[in-house]
Amino acid sequence: MRNRTATDKEQSPIFIPWSSVAGIGWPAVPRQFEARILALQYQLDQSQWWEAEALQRLQLRQMEMLLVHAERTVPFYRGRFKALAGLKRVTMEAWRKIPTLLRTDIQDHGQDLVSRKMPEGHGRIREIRSSGSTGRPISVKTTDVTQLFFAALNLRYHLWRSRDFRGKTAKIIRPISSKSQIKPQGWVPGYNSGPMVSLGVTSTVAEQVAWLREEDPHYLFTYPSNLRAILDHCQNNGVELSNLCGIATMGEVVEDTLRAACEEVLGLSLSDCYSAQEVGIIALQCPDHPHYHVQSERIFLEILNNDGTPCGPGETGRVVLTDLHNFAMPLIRYEIGDYGEFGEPCPCGRGLPVLSRILGRQRNMLTLPSGDLIWPLFDSNNLDQYGPVGQAQLVQRTTEELELRMVVKKALKPRDEKCLRKAVLDRLGHPFTLNLVCVDEIPRLANGKFEDFMSEVK
Repeated sequence: MRNRTATDKEQSPIFIPWSSVAGIGWPAVPRQFEARILALQYQLDQSQWWEAEALQRLQLRQMEMLLVHAERTVPFYRGRFKALAGLKRVTMEAWRKIPTLLRTDIQDHGQDLVSRKMPEGHGRIREIRSSGSTGRPISVKTTDVTQLFFAALNLRYHLWRSRDFRGKTAKIIRPISSKSQIKPQGWVPGYNSGPMVSLGVTSTVAEQVAWLREEDPHYLFTYPSNLRAILDHCQNNGVELSNLCGIATMGEVVEDTLRAACEEVLGLSLSDCYSAQEVGIIALQCPDHPHYHVQSERIFLEILNNDGTPCGPGETGRVVLTDLHNFAMPLIRYEIGDYGEFGEPCPCGRGLPVLSRILGRQRNMLTLPSGDLIWPLFDSNNLDQYGPVGQAQLVQRTTEELELRMVVKKALKPRDEKCLRKAVLDRLGHPFTLNLVCVDEIPRLANGKFEDFMSEVK
């Protein structure tokens, strides 16, 4: 596996913030926003090593302040915290009695979720629109403070991965208006860093690889499914991206097969970030292990069973989030729609909770004829061993019928179709009716993401 910095020099990278004072470059005197990022990073560098109990104790204190503000100034929450009446301190037992907030609540009562009186110091209010894949968007208000925490956690992410700030970064994330965009002032808030270039994810894979060879970046940020396509193209066409020092993914579930392919083709391990537009960064992959650490200084994360009780390590449940610092539109016990699993404490020594698995959305669950829901053991990236399948997506139409949509390089032979059907159904563990459908392309979602399994069963 390759181990190098963006400059391939022996000395350690030197990270110097921007200086706001003319004539003084070092030590730098940063502007207020950058100074706040560095002040938060100083605290984050310490709190990551605290015991889990200490982290939760401080989370509860912050949750108390958020609850008081929400009940006083947010119409939606008035009367919603009856379980806390008479308590001097919020306990976990009482906290779990607060009703969860659903996506439909935000869609139907958006304005009633907005604070009527903001505390001082939170800055400007911004609007974020998240469409997801449902086609019905939600609008969330955020503040300068939430943006500040996002920047601080983003800096933690770079530091955890030991990224060289002097390097050039390429992003292939969401559809953008122009073919290629450049941000010459850099990609690390407050620091003298290398440039960042962006390309729309709707560009063809061949265009993306040609662009990467031309830009020759040190770091690449993209969706897992798009990375898979880039790796396949490079491997099939003998293309080397030898200047790359790091790969980062976000927005989709990362399979072990993708991690292995990244190491095989590029000689690099990938790092992943679990985030959502509504709340920002939720969890970051551990620097030393493939699992994730919840960013507890920013987010309180619960995983719940169907009856609302908390899941233990290794149990799959609904991910419920509380944004600890959004006072403009408090998201308290928000069911984001994902499923996940907690893991055991991390050997790295960090007290931040461990997410061992992030399983994606409920729409990615397979419904059995009995009505039971299971996670489909389906990986579209392994189907080429059964025939000339370039891309595939499995769609559940009914509780008995599935449709495998495929982009094929040439017509499948009857033997290929038989092997393909058997392989898919064996993995699913039920004798569904499986229809094979060849298509010209499988479009991405409106947000640029790709899902290899989707259910249309309501």
